[in-house]
Amino acid sequence: MQKISLFTLLVILFTSCSDILFTSPQPSFAKNSSDISEDFQGKFNVDRSPYTSDTLNITDNTITFNGIDYTISDDNFVVKSWGNYLFLNLKDSTQKWQLLTILSAPHSLNNTLLEMNSSTIDVGRFNNVDTIAADTTNPNSYTKYILNEVNTLQFHYLLRMSSKSQFDLIRLEEVIAVEEEIEDEESLESDIEENLTTEE
Repeated sequence: MQKISLFTLLVILFTSCSDILFTSPQPSFAKNSSDISEDFQGKFNVDRSPYTSDTLNITDNTITFNGIDYTISDDNFVVKSWGNYLFLNLKDSTQKWQLLTILSAPHSLNNTLLEMNSSTIDVGRFNNVDTIAADTTNPNSYTKYILNEVNTLQFHYLLRMSSKSQFDLIRLEEVIAVEEEIEDEESLESDIEENLTTEE
């Protein structure tokens, strides 16, 4: 149940406007990763102004949102990387893959979340496109496009066009440093208490 909840939260958090799905994890030219590079790890504020602002924690093999972990070993979550890009592939309820792309800017503390949606992408450039019509009874529903057999050139086009819809992931270094100081202080207090009990 927690994995379903986290998936739902991630979809709401990252892909509320994303209407591009894939039949397999993307990009097809990149290998699956068993861990997440340090460049992408950390605690981030997801700045989707003026809509929302949330915290996301990324470790070497998990993403934590609202205290729930989503791990790479899960069948519904595939991580790939290429250059300065991290690709988080999430399987949805239709067994299709939604793609979240994070760009790690060199020499910057902050990363960028790139969102793929049909408002910036010409889906007519793809040969194998299926469509899931919007649910007319649900005002939040929208048409989704499923891309099959995306080649390398087409994926580069998607990546270039998704840069038109991006959000800042602001690294919370200060928060992490404060948490480490608190842990160090708690450890020191524990050691002092232990020494005092031993001396008595």
